[in-house]
Amino acid sequence: MKIAREDYKHLRLPLAAAALLIAMGVTCLAVSETWLMDARKARDTAKNSNAQAQKRLDQVSEEEREIKENMLWYARMASRGMVEQENRLDLIDSIAKIKTARKLFEIRYNIESQRPLGYPGLTPAGAMDLVGSRMKLDMQLLHEEDLLRFLSDLGAAALSHVSVRRCTLDRIERGQSLAAVPRLSTSCELDLVAVKQVKSS
Repeated sequence: MKIAREDYKHLRLPLAAAALLIAMGVTCLAVSETWLMDARKARDTAKNSNAQAQKRLDQVSEEEREIKENMLWYARMASRGMVEQENRLDLIDSIAKIKTARKLFEIRYNIESQRPLGYPGLTPAGAMDLVGSRMKLDMQLLHEEDLLRFLSDLGAAALSHVSVRRCTLDRIERGQSLAAVPRLSTSCELDLVAVKQVKSS
């Protein structure tokens, strides 16, 4: 079927309308894609904002939990008298009593002056600091349990928290002797830790 030239004149308007509709369709599609991209960006931004808000909330909750735990720990230390200046005479007396009660061999020790341990304060305001005295300990032992029991008793008796920095054990050669004589020697470094309240200026 052939289309006469006169027929083209009649098709101009429909063809123009079709072209216009196609152009409008392409434009609408492009606008829709732009809106969709903007919507996805807005959704991603909202997700990031929610994630950051949740992270901040978790941090606040964690800080609150740590503060509560620190305050409980501080209260426990205060109840044991760990907040004030250490009493060297009480500490020496406690060591002597442990030695006698446990029937331990030779115990030699040296306690340095109390000094800040450089840990951050227990509260955000820094109202408390940790201080400690370094204790160098040398003992002769029948077996390893003697050392563990001594450290446990010292922690229970001392008005401070006993933190073991290091301990070394060396065997003492005694042959086949069955006598109750030292079989081991140990050298330890301990921190006797207490809490010092910082005076507000």
